Amino acid sequence: MNARQLNDVSGPESWYSSLPIVTKNWLTAVTVTTISANLGVLPLMKMIYDFDSIFNKFEIWRILTPFLWMGPFNKQQGFQTVIGFFLLYQYSRNYESGTGFNTGGGGGTADYIFMLIFGMAGILFVNLFFSVGFFFTKTLIYFVLYVWSKRNPTAPANIWGVPMQGMYLPFALLALNFCLGNSYEEYIHGYAVGHLYYFLADVVPKVYGKSYLRTPLFIISRVGVGEYVPPAPRNGMGAFGSNVVGGSGMPAPGRVNAPRDHASSTRGHNWGSGGQRLGRS
Repeated sequence: MNARQLNDVSGPESWYSSLPIVTKNWLTAVTVTTISANLGVLPLMKMIYDFDSIFNKFEIWRILTPFLWMGPFNKQQGFQTVIGFFLLYQYSRNYESGTGFNTGGGGGTADYIFMLIFGMAGILFVNLFFSVGFFFTKTLIYFVLYVWSKRNPTAPANIWGVPMQGMYLPFALLALNFCLGNSYEEYIHGYAVGHLYYFLADVVPKVYGKSYLRTPLFIISRVGVGEYVPPAPRNGMGAFGSNVVGGSGMPAPGRVNAPRDHASSTRGHNWGSGGQRLGRS
């Protein structure tokens, strides 16, 4: 988004409307939650991940809220919070609007939703043994960034003007934060879960001819195959619903990114790559 769009009355609205649906909802939820918590509207202690509170007190919202707090806006951590928002926007959008790993939904929206669910579950599972922290929004972002780098290894990226290929970006960010004396546990946590997803979604089908990750049918039936296409407004009214045909429950055709090779259903697919430089809108 450039200055001309900001000066245009319809600029921010057009920019927001153009975001892919998952990225739009995730970014919105994190923004609202982070601002509300910083203003004291939402109590942070009621949002942290606490295993005992979830299973003994049935405070099940704690499974989700740790992925919605980006951080404080104080002098010590405010800059890292802003960078977190930028990385969420940049790489969630890039991955969702590109062609992701195909786990049954054509590499589109349904597969991205399933990937995020896998990432959240993996992050919480690892935390049971290593107690990495209480909030995992940045960890989930680094998970997405790592998977993006594996999906787009030759895509152009850069850090503070230093160009590199996408495959090197996660490690460059890790090295930079280590040299600056910042915490790097969130990076390692997210990268580890991201590598597990990449291994199961891409390496195992190609090397071993087996598919262990399959996007659940209820997600595919809700948003369709390929990229989610919102229903068109009717008679000037807004429309709600999923990318499905009428009342049949069958997915309506979305943008399906066909594989370049003709792999069988038990093998991985060689999808095209794409990407964008860090800091570029």
